[in-house]
Amino acid sequence: MRYTLLLHYPEQTPESLGAEVVAEAQQAFASYATTLEAAGVLLSAEVLQPSSSTTTVRRRDGVLQVQDGPFADTKEQLGGSFVLDVADLDAALEWAGRAPSVEWGAVEVRPGAVWFGDGQWRPNA
Repeated sequence: MRYTLLLHYPEQTPESLGAEVVAEAQQAFASYATTLEAAGVLLSAEVLQPSSSTTTVRRRDGVLQVQDGPFADTKEQLGGSFVLDVADLDAALEWAGRAPSVEWGAVEVRPGAVWFGDGQWRPNA
């Protein structure tokens, strides 16, 4: 089964964290990704740019609205994701508990499915 681990944590700049903390976090995530890869469960990983670079698109009353900036009502922002292929939810939760960011934020575990891959739509996947 596919699960996406959505990493939510307080957003800070590299300058406010300091070079040593940034280097430690980068090493922790590199180690985590290497461990996931070695276990054969990692399908992809993404690091998102800061929420200040977000653009939100909505359609209201037939009109497309495009607005700059994040609109989540939270102090934490989505910072990245790992897509895993594991046996079940328990396995996904096990991996989520090992994500470095679980120490300073939340890791949302959400089931997923491939809807488009290899050039074909697969809505029943």
